[in-house]
Amino acid sequence: MSEISKWCAQHPTTVLYDEPTTTLRDVFSNKTLHLPRVRATEEKTARDTGESYLVVALDEERQIALAGVGIAFPPDLHNAGPLPGMPPVVCWRDFANVTAQIDHALNAHPDEPPGREVLDMLRYCIALCDGARTVGFDVGEEERRLEGYVTTIEKRVGKS
Repeated sequence: MSEISKWCAQHPTTVLYDEPTTTLRDVFSNKTLHLPRVRATEEKTARDTGESYLVVALDEERQIALAGVGIAFPPDLHNAGPLPGMPPVVCWRDFANVTAQIDHALNAHPDEPPGREVLDMLRYCIALCDGARTVGFDVGEEERRLEGYVTTIEKRVGKS
């Protein structure tokens, strides 16, 4: 049994693995990730929580982690620009939490222009989606959601 299969079998509520197709499923988001090649794996323990996680090196540059939050990956700041406080690893739960805050800011206060914090949250989500795409996730649905936020924000500030 591979290290990935073993880890997923021990954490079936976070990540599922289909070995014949080498596909991971993030249980929280139901997003899948095909692993065409795995260069190395290493089980580690989080210093702050004591929980185990599995680092999966996909190639020389890309890696993910299988953790209690699901499939985690580094954000890509290429399009979002520098974001102070951006964590080095993100997951689909982060996307859900931050987009819920954006939804609230835009829908609960429809007559107010969005503040800087909303724009920073949008940039956070862009970096998260870019990171997810880099490791191999399909992010089309999430990108359309972010484009909808941009359209709403542009209308609010008079740039439609």
